[in-house]
Amino acid sequence: MTSSLFVGIDVGSQENVVCCLTQDDEKRPVSRFTVTNNRPGILEFQDRISKLAKQKQAEEILFGLEHTGCYSTHAAMYLQRHLDFGVQRRVYVFNPSLIREFKKSHYLSAPKNDRVDAWFIAAKLRTGLLPHPFTWSEPLMALQRLTRARYHLMQDLSRESNFLMTNLYLKFSDYSSTGPFKRNKLSATSIAVMEEFESVEELCEMPLERLIEFLVAHGKNRFENPEVVAKVLQKAARSSYRLPQSMSDSVNLAMASSIRVIRTVQEQLKALRKGIEDHLATIPQTLDSIPGIGPILASGIVAELDVSQFKSHAEAAKHAGLAWTVHQSGKFTANRTRLIHSGNRYLKYYMVEAANSVRVHDPVFAEYYAKKRAEPKEFAEGRTLALTARKLMRVVFYLLKTNRLYTPEGGVRQRA
Repeated sequence: MTSSLFVGIDVGSQENVVCCLTQDDEKRPVSRFTVTNNRPGILEFQDRISKLAKQKQAEEILFGLEHTGCYSTHAAMYLQRHLDFGVQRRVYVFNPSLIREFKKSHYLSAPKNDRVDAWFIAAKLRTGLLPHPFTWSEPLMALQRLTRARYHLMQDLSRESNFLMTNLYLKFSDYSSTGPFKRNKLSATSIAVMEEFESVEELCEMPLERLIEFLVAHGKNRFENPEVVAKVLQKAARSSYRLPQSMSDSVNLAMASSIRVIRTVQEQLKALRKGIEDHLATIPQTLDSIPGIGPILASGIVAELDVSQFKSHAEAAKHAGLAWTVHQSGKFTANRTRLIHSGNRYLKYYMVEAANSVRVHDPVFAEYYAKKRAEPKEFAEGRTLALTARKLMRVVFYLLKTNRLYTPEGGVRQRA
């Protein structure tokens, strides 16, 4: 039997607390120490662990640490690739909730501090019930930085857009419901209307010919019938509530601030798109052969899904949070279940976005989406999209595993 050393590391922004256990059933650590969370600290860590492994005649070392965002990234990369301990090593990066539940299963009222957490991480390593070892790829991690930055900008854009819509309703209450831009309220022409007209009265009083000229100029002559658009816009303005002047000025100022933020975010999204496309071009993948999946959605999935870590598409779907809870006891099985709360939120976001796009462009997914949408279930729209994303995961997993191209008929063809 291989003699192993189990090293639990509680990662902090400034210090890493270390606890080392052996295969013996004793709870007492063979070593405890603290090092700084920087390059000198990790080199000191290497020296002390190497000496301890030699002293205990360990044939392998298992390192474990919680995923704590950016603070654990350097430590995991150095442990997995850059450091030499003289023996074989494996690195595991745990979801913090996994360690928290492991702690509860042993001690209901265990204290919460760095020393205790480091011990439980080492103890978890000793159980042998472990996830796939940590691996990393420089191109994928570089791509991941960009796709996650885009995710956060998209959240900012959505939040700022929603705030803009609340102020727009105060200024122009029927704009979103009966106005001509209800399908794309953030188009260039729509934003121009919000900025140009300080009140609905001003819009109502503008001569129709001038309003048509305004729409043609800002719409770059893309409207098939600008006169109809102008009439619908003025009709919505006439039926909207009126604001007192003092409140109208405040609402206009708030809207102008939101519009500036939205334009800035949109510019940054364009810059990120170029960087994402350039990085994706260097990574072998076939996801963009699926109708509806372009370089952005393909990048978001590829950067978050390492298929080598999963045995099946079901495991990959669970990693993405596209799996449902099971509530069963005896002969009772709950009919109403929800998506699991765990999972990679970035991967889930890009999978759902991809599913929503693919179901428009691919007849197989369009038929599946329509079938599920017609089922009389609660939360029908969200449920249908999640099920479509789950179905798409099967295809994504297979294509990434085999490096084959997708065909709309449902089969695959060998890549040329």
